[in-house]
Amino acid sequence: MTAGSGIAGERAVSVIVPCFNAEDFVESAVERLLLQSDVDIQIVIVDDGSSDGTAAIAARLAEAHSEVAFVALPRNQGVAAARRAAVTAASADYVWFVDADDEWAPDAARAMLTAAIEHDADVVCAKATVVAEQRGPKPVGALPAVATTSGAAAFRMLLTGELTGHLWNKLFRRDLLDRIEFTPIRQHSDQAMVAQALSRATTVAYLPKEVYTYRLRTGSIIRSGARRADSLRTLGTVVGRCMAAIDATALRSTEYLYYRARYGALARLKDATSGAYLARDAEALVREVRGDMSIAQWWALVRRRDATRIALYTLGWASPNAYARTLDRFGGRL
Repeated sequence: MTAGSGIAGERAVSVIVPCFNAEDFVESAVERLLLQSDVDIQIVIVDDGSSDGTAAIAARLAEAHSEVAFVALPRNQGVAAARRAAVTAASADYVWFVDADDEWAPDAARAMLTAAIEHDADVVCAKATVVAEQRGPKPVGALPAVATTSGAAAFRMLLTGELTGHLWNKLFRRDLLDRIEFTPIRQHSDQAMVAQALSRATTVAYLPKEVYTYRLRTGSIIRSGARRADSLRTLGTVVGRCMAAIDATALRSTEYLYYRARYGALARLKDATSGAYLARDAEALVREVRGDMSIAQWWALVRRRDATRIALYTLGWASPNAYARTLDRFGGRL
């Protein structure tokens, strides 16, 4: 079966495809999504102010297929704004986010929707793989060996990295997304969305099936990438608010302090020493990060038995220059 003949009635899943200068990928993505088996889907393409032919291709696809809706943003606003606009246009009960240049299983939408219905879940988390150039496929995160947990339990797994902050291996109840902010940050907006969704969810279901392959393309893993300091600061604020809404006393928990060590300290220190900033700005960021580091965070890493990050945290606290040299030695992948 193809889209339009499947389970759960008319337009059971809205598939969000945010695009920016994606003319090489968007038509293929839509063609592949239309082949999703045994499920009724709506495909919502949002063009985020592209300067290439993306908008024209998306408009043509919407004219050709009743399953396709097209939203054009007048200027580039970032992927968070594009996702917000797409969710506003979504008509289905559940929402799935994909990137046009990635790959997915032909029954991904049906499999996640079946799990959502079976467990009356607000969020479904499935398996995925990341493939980088010159590196083999690698599983994305892990899933607990249970069918469901509460949203609060899933949020804590996000803090410790057991669940990842990626959107594309997850299905979301549409009305849950009406209750979150689409945090306007250039990097890590997906993790901000996932954190908010999990913290507000009643039930999260786990699907032990690989549904998605994320392709990490050239430029994504180099050390001298985009400046992330502002995004990481905002992300930390969002996650802290989510934790406080669940349980304010848990701001002192090992899970939350571990997250602060990873994203509040190590990720920001990696950014500050990446070579993306002028020397004086990099020095100011390093001072800021070291001022936020603490014994409590270090002990959280110890309790989690995260040997690599214990070493990096200790090195970064003692000698940011040595920390930067160590990351460079390993290509920034530690």
